[in-house]
Amino acid sequence: MTHFRLRTQLLVATLLIICGLTGALLLIIRHTVSVETERQVRDGTEASVRAFESVQRQREQQLSRTAAMLADLPIVKAQMTTEHALTIQDASTAWWKLAGSDLFILALPDRRVVAFHATKSGWPVEAAERDVKRSVEQGEEASWWYDNGRLYEVFLRTITAGAGANSQELGFLAIGYQVDSSVAEHLALVAGNQIALATGDRLIASTLPAKDEAAMQRWLSRPNAEAQPEELELALDTGHYAFSSVLLHGALPSPVRCYVMMPLGPVNSFMSRLNRTIFVLGASAVLFGALLFGFVSRTITKPLDNLVSGVRALAAGNYTYSITPEGTTEVAELSRAFAKMRGELLDSQRQQIDTERIAALGRAASSISHDLRHYLAAVVANAEFLYEADELKLDKSEIYEEIKTASTQMTDLIDSLRELAHQRSTISPEPADLKQVIHRAIEAVHARPEFRGRAITLHTDSELEGMFDPRKLERAFFNLVLNACEATPGDESPVGINVRSRNDAFEIRVSDRGTGVPENIRGRVFDPFVSSGKPNGTGLGLAIVSKIVSDHGGSVTVESTSESGTVMLVKLPRAASPVAWPTNSTLA
Repeated sequence: MTHFRLRTQLLVATLLIICGLTGALLLIIRHTVSVETERQVRDGTEASVRAFESVQRQREQQLSRTAAMLADLPIVKAQMTTEHALTIQDASTAWWKLAGSDLFILALPDRRVVAFHATKSGWPVEAAERDVKRSVEQGEEASWWYDNGRLYEVFLRTITAGAGANSQELGFLAIGYQVDSSVAEHLALVAGNQIALATGDRLIASTLPAKDEAAMQRWLSRPNAEAQPEELELALDTGHYAFSSVLLHGALPSPVRCYVMMPLGPVNSFMSRLNRTIFVLGASAVLFGALLFGFVSRTITKPLDNLVSGVRALAAGNYTYSITPEGTTEVAELSRAFAKMRGELLDSQRQQIDTERIAALGRAASSISHDLRHYLAAVVANAEFLYEADELKLDKSEIYEEIKTASTQMTDLIDSLRELAHQRSTISPEPADLKQVIHRAIEAVHARPEFRGRAITLHTDSELEGMFDPRKLERAFFNLVLNACEATPGDESPVGINVRSRNDAFEIRVSDRGTGVPENIRGRVFDPFVSSGKPNGTGLGLAIVSKIVSDHGGSVTVESTSESGTVMLVKLPRAASPVAWPTNSTLA
């Protein structure tokens, strides 16, 4: 058995692989192009049908309203009472021009046509009388009439005098539009392909060249032409087409079909060029691979393997993997560039972490200073009142309680921030009334000067007692109501709170009439420091709400949000079940 050298074996294997891949690529590309062609034909057909239906609906609505209006004109009714054909024919010219339709017909109660107008001649009155009689007998208000190569969609209205039991039938009015080459051209413009409209074995209109129209007519005249598959190829005089046929209307004596045809000449030409290009590229790839393989050596592959290992280590997050530049000049330069890039990425990552940490600390400091400033202002103001209480004859105990309340709120804020930073549960459940908790939160919001006049409504069930931490929940509902007030400008925009008791849990909905949560933050609205549209917003309010509710074993979500308002849904267990949180900090 002859043993070939490893280089020869690799060369043969490379050639076979390239040839196989080239052949497979050719087949895949041919199949992809074929599928794309079929898809384009389907899309073109659907677009054409939609365009036809849109045009048809518009014309139906227009002509239906026009027919109803003309049938109700007193002058039309007066002329129809004469039953004199020449008089009615002369007077109907103005009404036809007013209707702006391709076809205008007036008929007496005995179905005899006494006025007939059409934009194109060649349609006999006898055919019109026949179609009027058929449509009236079948009770059709909209119908399709076809005769001598002309197709119309017609709308009929009965002309009556009087009303109710005293009504008298004076005749019938019919107006319609012709389905012709203009309709086909409109469909072709939408579909981007050739269009043909046919009824039975007769071609009505198309956008094809004259030679192809004749060939299309011969194809339609073949036996069982309409029984052909919905998608196939059709050879006409000037080229091949891929086409689909769609039944537009099946209620005619001869159903109307729309044929959407895509020229296959450009596609076939493209496929031929593509085949040649692929074969040339495949042969070139085989030759180039054979030549290149002779220059490949271990001195090149080993440094590349080392570089690949470094890239994989970097992708895995290992920034300490060392690469020694070696091999050819290009590979060595690439190794040095990679080592430099790795160092820059490491520095950039460190800078980003430092920047984010500083930004987080800044936002946290801003949040703390913003809220504490409000409470400290209350403490200072009340301290001044306490100092002058005797002179101003003020109630010292009341001032003391306000100072105590502000101090307690500062303590609660600091505790909440600590809880949010350390992600730990510190609630102290006790028997409490949820309604009283929410009332205190509303009073705390009303204590703010900017929201003293804001209408905040509370709707509750009768039983709202449970086991939870009332102070923490008051803080959470204070943040929710405050957030809702800040989201709705003006005192005339009320905030609603609806509380419902569900077995072992409560459902609390806080709704506002603001502009909604911006789409770019909806998925992270409960994350720390996420805020939008608030000049003094810190992004901690809803994060604290989420933390407190979660500590109770509940959940808070954005139930709905839009430009007309937002509804926040809080689901809270009747008996709090504290959740154990991980010890890592999200604010550090």
